[in-house]
Amino acid sequence: MRLTLAILALLVAVPLAAKEELVTLPGRDSVQLTIYNSEDLTLVRERRTLSFKQGSNRLQFSWANTLIDPTSVELQPVGDTAKAAIEIADTSYPAESHEMLIWTVSCKTAGAHVVEISYFTSGISWQAEYTGVVNANEDSMTLTAYVTVTNRSGEEYENAQVRLVVGTINLVEKIVNLATPRPQSQPRPSREDQRGARDMDRMAEKGGPGMGGGGGMVKPKEIIKGGLSEYYIYTVEGQETIPDQWSKRLRSFEVAGVPLKTVYRLEPAKFGPAFTKVLEFKNDEEHKLGKEPLPDGLIRLYKDQGMGRLGYMGALASKYIPKKDEVKINVGPDAECTLAIKRLSIKKKDLGFRNNWLIGWTTVEQFELEVKNFRGRAVEVEIHRTMAGDFDFESPDKFELHDAATRKVAFRLDANSARKLSYTVTTRLGENARK
Repeated sequence: MRLTLAILALLVAVPLAAKEELVTLPGRDSVQLTIYNSEDLTLVRERRTLSFKQGSNRLQFSWANTLIDPTSVELQPVGDTAKAAIEIADTSYPAESHEMLIWTVSCKTAGAHVVEISYFTSGISWQAEYTGVVNANEDSMTLTAYVTVTNRSGEEYENAQVRLVVGTINLVEKIVNLATPRPQSQPRPSREDQRGARDMDRMAEKGGPGMGGGGGMVKPKEIIKGGLSEYYIYTVEGQETIPDQWSKRLRSFEVAGVPLKTVYRLEPAKFGPAFTKVLEFKNDEEHKLGKEPLPDGLIRLYKDQGMGRLGYMGALASKYIPKKDEVKINVGPDAECTLAIKRLSIKKKDLGFRNNWLIGWTTVEQFELEVKNFRGRAVEVEIHRTMAGDFDFESPDKFELHDAATRKVAFRLDANSARKLSYTVTTRLGENARK
């Protein structure tokens, strides 16, 4: 469906359906989509160059079979010349249709002037995803980000500039509900939410490109990041046609040489019971990723195996990544670095009885950990041990307090070497436990 903008040539002063002739006007000069995923909301701003006659002009705008909110449609002149020449006298909604409106525009000087039509629609969404290609030493990667835009709004947007809002907003009423027919007696909802979103959009644009920016597909897409309170607006460089009922995948950025840290971890609370390899990087300038948050999305890592071959390593369904936040991706067990856990001994002491029933006792367990590194380079190791109940933890190694139930130790293990660690856990059970 194409949104229709037409000029009404008044033949006789009788109802619209009977005696006003429609003349279709030129298409869009440019269009910009600002997509708010959290509320199924998209702000559309389109510009057109229209020819006005001196005096009163009537413009009809219709949106049949789309999800546009009719209460949000606005028309504004663009530029000092247009603002001085034309004025929107009134806006009317014909009684016979909820899918059109008519602007009466007063023009002081006949000629062509640029106007901006803006409105809110639902049915347009975006999803981010990331692909990291890890080098052979696993100490850096090339990270490429993609954005998939899906259009289910009922309208096709040609050569659109796409902007993505990272953050959460709350609307009193959903746009998709406003797009449906409403009884004449029912009052239209407040536009406070819509004005707030428009204001936010204009403020963010002051730090970024205007409508119609970019330059086709000559170079890879980039994300221009503009911070605004708790929201961040990402502008995809260039222009894209987003057809109705289609999804389009856009490349937003590619950064080579992002530093990686490889850590072998035993951290059951986060990565399960196995000793696993975890690749880590930060969303900061040191890691070449800028100062702004990254949108939530799926991060996939692949190992560069040479000769154009890639080996899948692992993935993380990442939430919103704040600036300076660390990302940890579990890529599974690795036979080149192993961990063995042995319980060397267990004994019970301080047994307490009442009426020949055991009511309290204390266990003392001794454990040994052995980490072996078969790789040709040094690796980082981090081990977490979690206990339950009333316990004491003792070790000649440098275990630190992670939380009330967990102790952790971190160290660097040289290439082709091994290290043993030991610790003792004393646990008081039954009435021996301290209250």
